[in-house]
Amino acid sequence: MANTDIVTAINAANPAIVGTEDYLGQTSYIPVSFTADAVYAAEAMTFSKTLPPKTKLIGIHLTTTAIASGELDIGYTGDADAIIDGAVLTSAGNVNYQGVAVDVGGKAIIGTLTGTMSTDSIYGYILVATGE
Repeated sequence: MANTDIVTAINAANPAIVGTEDYLGQTSYIPVSFTADAVYAAEAMTFSKTLPPKTKLIGIHLTTTAIASGELDIGYTGDADAIIDGAVLTSAGNVNYQGVAVDVGGKAIIGTLTGTMSTDSIYGYILVATGE
């Protein structure tokens, strides 16, 4: 017996499978690198220029040194902590985001640091994908 129905969900408890019209297009890698004396307390960091329409942020991986009293918010123009709110940087480590794709089309990705960098660094990458 042949199946003629298109599968739209794994089961009733799960959301529908994403249709091809919702697949994301080309992935772009945005390098991030801030070092000592580049950022001061409560200063905004710009991670990208204004991104094209239908762009979605799909991942962030940043490695940091220990930054005294440091916390990092990551968002976009209009909502400075929409993606990551208050990642603690007082110990060296990683800040990651791998969740639901965030619409950043027509916006710039930004960060705000509390604490002051002296001999510190924040580096890594942000992945975005276009909807085209």
